[in-house]
Amino acid sequence: MKDELYVKALDWAEKKGFRKIRANIEDYETPQSFYQPSADITFTPDITAVKMGSRSYMEIVLKDTNNGVIASKWKLFGTLAGRKGGKLYLLAARGQKSFAERIVKKYNLTNATVVSI
Repeated sequence: MKDELYVKALDWAEKKGFRKIRANIEDYETPQSFYQPSADITFTPDITAVKMGSRSYMEIVLKDTNNGVIASKWKLFGTLAGRKGGKLYLLAARGQKSFAERIVKKYNLTNATVVSI
């Protein structure tokens, strides 16, 4: 299922004019990972891309029981994107959009944009 979502997400990114696309999937260069020593967790973005000199991060939304970890990951990528002039795009398939919007609202992720794919 996630591979299908990657195909849709990569297609969306290319149509929106993003270049230098890196994806955490076979046949693409893997994006840079970030380690959080306090929780001993490594976060790797699903997709990173550049548009007009600004790096954006894209996460494929899948419902998960550990909303705190998801929120931490999205907050990190939102902050990094903001520093580089980009955005955090949460790419949600059918049935996932309301989940993403609840997390964004609950954790006040101001730099996140939820997009249906």
